[in-house]
Amino acid sequence: MPTETKTETKTTASTQTPTAAAAFASPFAGFDPMGAWTQGQQAFHQMMADAYGRMASFADEYASMESQLVTRAQGAVHNWAQLTADAFAYGAQLSAQARKLGLENAKKLTHVA
Repeated sequence: MPTETKTETKTTASTQTPTAAAAFASPFAGFDPMGAWTQGQQAFHQMMADAYGRMASFADEYASMESQLVTRAQGAVHNWAQLTADAFAYGAQLSAQARKLGLENAKKLTHVA
């Protein structure tokens, strides 16, 4: 019987050892830092690729609007130049008519007297 007691003690001691090891198991045993780094890099790469795509789309749209702005500004400058030329021509016409009327009135005055 003394042999049986020793066997039971060994069985009990070997049963307690895995339980103690399980109590002190690392909570990060399933964490793979290199895998997390790779996933993080892939996510960052995808984020930057998407951001670059949006930036390129914005730049294309901005270039289109800028082209329209330049075209409209050139048209406005052309219109202002035309209006200015027309205003000068109209001023010259008024001046010529004023001189003509002045000469006609002066001529009438000389015939009346």
